[in-house]
Amino acid sequence: MLFGATDSSARVSEDARDGESAPSGFGSPGLLMLIMLLGAGAVYYFMRTRRTPEPNFSDLTRSTLRDAPIERTAPGGMQGKTLDTDVTPIDEAAFRQMVIEVQTAWGKGDLAGLRRLATPEMLFYFSTGLSENASQEVENRVEDIHIVSAEVRETWTEEATQYATVLLKWTARDYTVSLAKRPGEPGYIVEGDEHTPRETAETWTFMRYQNGKWLLSALQQVE
Repeated sequence: MLFGATDSSARVSEDARDGESAPSGFGSPGLLMLIMLLGAGAVYYFMRTRRTPEPNFSDLTRSTLRDAPIERTAPGGMQGKTLDTDVTPIDEAAFRQMVIEVQTAWGKGDLAGLRRLATPEMLFYFSTGLSENASQEVENRVEDIHIVSAEVRETWTEEATQYATVLLKWTARDYTVSLAKRPGEPGYIVEGDEHTPRETAETWTFMRYQNGKWLLSALQQVE
């Protein structure tokens, strides 16, 4: 195309010197095609640079499982947000029950069960943690869960989605075992105590769409 455009331009110049009527530059097929190709290339480059990059989860580690689920906007930082959404005793009972169900599913490595209880973002973190455990041939077991308290800290709505952040405290036998060992063998208990319950405190954020079912959307351990 470029050579065709050059030859065409040369002929136009020669015709002009001979006193003949020379066609305009945009009338040259080669030059017109060149302009169209350059324009198409510019549009393609513009669309590539504007494309939103995919999420990068390369820094995810086991230690971030409980501390960095989904990012949420702090109250007061978004227009259209309404604070103090009503949370009924039925909702509070649902929060308590979800702690038991989530911890039980996690202890069993039940990803399908977790999928019914959490948002896709939280499910990704649970899935990553379970995959790391499987790679290391260990299993984190959470048994005999007893809810001590559930205190609603803040509630708000964003358009049709409701959120509630709850401080939860519970006791459970929380320990990790080696799947390469048999019970009673040295090294079978990797972490924790299989006999003594310990108390845990975490803040869990739940969400639901248009008064639907509550789902776990974020959690963070309390220091």
